[in-house]
Amino acid sequence: MAGLRVNLLKSNIYLSGMDERTKQDIISITGFSPGTLPFRYLGIPLAARKLRSSDYCKLVDAIAAKINSWPRHSLSYAGKIELIRSVVQGIECYWLSILSIPNCVISSIYSLCRKFVWHSKHPPIAWENLCKPLEDGGLGLKNLMAWNKALIAKTLWKIQLRKESLWIKWVNHIYSHFGDVWHWGWHKDESPLIKQIISLRDELLRRSGSVAAASTLLNSWFARNHEFRSAYDFFNNSTGKWPWKPLISRSFILPKHRFTFWLLAHAKLLTRDRLPFVVEKSCVLCKSEPELVQHLFFKCSFSSAIWKDIRAWLGMSKRMESPTTILRAFRTTYGGKSVLARMRLSPLATTIYTVWNARNRTMFDEEDHRIEDLVRQIKIIVFRCIPSSTDMFDTMD
Repeated sequence: MAGLRVNLLKSNIYLSGMDERTKQDIISITGFSPGTLPFRYLGIPLAARKLRSSDYCKLVDAIAAKINSWPRHSLSYAGKIELIRSVVQGIECYWLSILSIPNCVISSIYSLCRKFVWHSKHPPIAWENLCKPLEDGGLGLKNLMAWNKALIAKTLWKIQLRKESLWIKWVNHIYSHFGDVWHWGWHKDESPLIKQIISLRDELLRRSGSVAAASTLLNSWFARNHEFRSAYDFFNNSTGKWPWKPLISRSFILPKHRFTFWLLAHAKLLTRDRLPFVVEKSCVLCKSEPELVQHLFFKCSFSSAIWKDIRAWLGMSKRMESPTTILRAFRTTYGGKSVLARMRLSPLATTIYTVWNARNRTMFDEEDHRIEDLVRQIKIIVFRCIPSSTDMFDTMD
């Protein structure tokens, strides 16, 4: 501390529960100016009352400022999702690790993210579904309610172990008449954080069955390297039953192709049959039948010709007639982790994206597309995504 001095202009003193004369004596001795609650410490609001939704404006404003600085119209859906994942959720994490965030604030954050990604009042998929893990059909974005619980569970773990922290020691002292944290009681005047900790404790006890089991669970989450992933999965209630996950989660598939594949798997691509304001419902590519998902990607003469060339290129005998047949084919015949398996899965996602992109460019830009050019484009993308595929095809030839 040598050479350091308190800056009186940047410091305040907060006094409560004493008479005015005593307050003035303390202020005179210390030289600090009296402060009033609420105030902000390291960006986090501190108050003697329950925080209102307006006290979280700095959090919402910080996220809004970050989102508004991004080029909304030049980014793909996949690019927007990655920005949300890497940047916005980093801002949220700091607040979620300290405070119990109200549902209305979380809803405001979700609303900002939803408008940025979809740029529409009626998105095809609810934001809550994007926050599900891949195993449940989501994109693995953080479920803020579950993430808030996982972060606060670490505080419960520290209280249980009576960690060497001033706040932990103070809390344990205040509630020492109850015994350990597993037997704490509370009343309506408790702080929201203490209520959240006790509510979290009760949820752990209910789901694990006993104090010993709940304590072991906390230790398994945080005793080593302070990992939050297991705690988050516990509170996120993953079922792991979505059958498309093994196909969608492959890293060698380009993000924008993976995102289009994901929308197709959920039957949420906005084809003309799902657009009530569009009068003309015929397929943009063949102009002969109504544009349904099944027709556009598998029955249309244009897309069928592309599939025929791709299947011949890969030596695949099974016809791609629907999303269900794709799933069944790759589960039973074309699965695995070999280069050949990758070479069959990558063109699948790339072809779906290429057909959808060709449809959009024809519809909005009035472009004409040759099947030969699109097939060549698919092959080039696959060779770039899987470099070893070139050697494999040389061997096959």
